[in-house]
Amino acid sequence: MLKNNTMNVKSNKALIYFIFSIAVGVAIGLIFSEFFLNKKAKLSYSENNLSYSYSEAVIKASPAVVNIYSQQVINQSRDSRRSFNSIFNKKKENQIKQSLGSGVILSSDGYILTNLHVIGNKALKVTIELYDGRKYIGQLVGIDEGTDLAVIKIKDEENSFPSIEIEDSDSVKIGDIVLAIGNPYGLGQSVSMGIISATGREFDNPYSNYIQTDASINRGNSGGALIDAKGQLIGINTLMQTSSGGSEGIGLAIPSTTALEIVSDLIQYGEVRRGWLGFSIDRQSLIQFGRIVIADTTKDGPAYLAGLKKNDVINTIDSKAATYDNLYKTFARSKPEEEIKISITRDNKEIDLMIKTGKLD
Repeated sequence: MLKNNTMNVKSNKALIYFIFSIAVGVAIGLIFSEFFLNKKAKLSYSENNLSYSYSEAVIKASPAVVNIYSQQVINQSRDSRRSFNSIFNKKKENQIKQSLGSGVILSSDGYILTNLHVIGNKALKVTIELYDGRKYIGQLVGIDEGTDLAVIKIKDEENSFPSIEIEDSDSVKIGDIVLAIGNPYGLGQSVSMGIISATGREFDNPYSNYIQTDASINRGNSGGALIDAKGQLIGINTLMQTSSGGSEGIGLAIPSTTALEIVSDLIQYGEVRRGWLGFSIDRQSLIQFGRIVIADTTKDGPAYLAGLKKNDVINTIDSKAATYDNLYKTFARSKPEEEIKISITRDNKEIDLMIKTGKLD
């Protein structure tokens, strides 16, 4: 009997030891698994964070963005007393203004797109500084006051230059990530990030069709690149809406599709050839009802000769709905002698007309 009890005690101790060993093993296993799982999670989180870097887009695009320094002639009024030197009583000559901005290399042979206000209508000297520090004198190719764009060329036939890849700006969407590259305040090339806030913005000229962004655009950014997350050009940074003189989150860029059409004409002809239609629209009808109603036509102009009349309502333009956006894209981008088909409503009747555009002087 005693022997049996002794054996039972030993058996119970062995069972307890076995259970204890299992418990300790499970605990150690949980500790190690927790450590490795957390480490893996941290590594995974770190790896995912890499996708939020836009360094590859910047590396791709930034060599094609240049700094531009120009000397502009500023005309002084000879009628004002301020045009006289108060000591020597001599009339002041035209003053020289130093301007800075940015530009984008569009082709390997050195064609550069920038804003007209960066180099001015009367530029004495334009200096181009490349990403790697090399400097060249820029030769003016052509300007377009309507869109505030200008094309200059590097005077160097022996070397090739890094050019930017261009995306169709018509495909961009509100909310897309964008990066603005330029030379703000002359500090040197800088990058800011934001999103596309709006498209088709109008501002102070009939050819405006700006992309709006909250990426910081400051003085010196003008003429620089607005790129997408892939490093492709979608716009030329041009304006900022500000009350303080600095960036307040409302920057405007000329879409790449608009800019390319301007560049093509400037390189080919030295000027922009635009179609002229000779009519105006009723802004109130457009704002209140979204309708494109003819307000007036120029006598003997293209629209007049095609039979378009006051109060006609345009329904379609080249078989597409007559929205203001479509009106702009079709007419503002039209070339002389181009034929545009429109459908109108007049006295409750639908009429098809063909307008042959003239040349805008």
